[in-house]
Amino acid sequence: MAANLQCIYIIWLIVLCSILHFAFPNEKGTDRTSAQNFSCVVKSYTFKGPSMNCTWKAGKEAPKDTQYFLWLKYNTDEEIECPHYISDKFGRHIGCYFLNVTVNGDRVDLTVNGSSEESPIQPSSHSPQPYLLEKLGPPRNITVNCEEQLYCTVKWKPPPSSLRVKPDCFRYQIKDEIRNTYQNITEQVSFKNYSKGVRQRLRIRTRKQITCPLTDEFGEWSEPIEFGTDPSPFPTMLFIFVLAGTIIISLALVLACKRSHAWKKIIAPVPQPKDILKQYEKNMEKACMDPLSTTAEDEKITLVEDMTVNKEILFYISEAMLNAFWFQIINYQS
Repeated sequence: MAANLQCIYIIWLIVLCSILHFAFPNEKGTDRTSAQNFSCVVKSYTFKGPSMNCTWKAGKEAPKDTQYFLWLKYNTDEEIECPHYISDKFGRHIGCYFLNVTVNGDRVDLTVNGSSEESPIQPSSHSPQPYLLEKLGPPRNITVNCEEQLYCTVKWKPPPSSLRVKPDCFRYQIKDEIRNTYQNITEQVSFKNYSKGVRQRLRIRTRKQITCPLTDEFGEWSEPIEFGTDPSPFPTMLFIFVLAGTIIISLALVLACKRSHAWKKIIAPVPQPKDILKQYEKNMEKACMDPLSTTAEDEKITLVEDMTVNKEILFYISEAMLNAFWFQIINYQS
């Protein structure tokens, strides 16, 4: 009998819970109505406290009239509602920011509640450490000094941080936007030297040293800084002018030689000396009675000398023009 009564009691409880479940919806809200993709960013400034900006999206099953509200709580203190909401085109809150937040090693509680006339909205709760949400700003007071003879010096100061860490807690990354290269500076320095004769366009951003209580993410890029000069380009126009002048002078010399019939003398083959012994074997008698004419030999020698002189003149002219060309190029580059 007792066992039967116990079974009846259990069945009655199950039926009662089912009735209450359908009669009264879950007080925690309907599934998939809570704020989605919740994220926050902390930014620090030099002359005021850090601010925190949080954003989210409406839940997939949230009714159209849903409105969200963000609350912040430090440890056991009372909750503080975010004072500055950001709304979408439908008037629904999709973000909010606190102008002055306390950042230390403790966690904070962030809760996004919602309200709707159609159904309860699930809350969305998060407990981050604010210093890990910080987005470091770019380095401050970036300056370029090119007073040295050979190089320019870029100097900067570390950005402000919410925990007021020491300057040696930062390391830096420099981006060369002209050559699309990156340089990581791991030493505890806040300057870099660059050659004056190379044009530079640089950006700098910050990241923490491993042992410091800062976010692991890179900070924001600085505005670009430009300095240096471009190397002198190859003197294309000068090369064209000198080359054209060389061609014109060469053509003029060729035409002058042709008109004065000196060209045939220049390109005439060099006469080879006759084999006197062979000539004597063929016609000894003629060789004895008619010796070699010195006049003819003199004329041939004169032709060789003329040819040699003309070739030497052209060689010296070409060499002088080539030297003048390279001299002009060297003077232009210097």
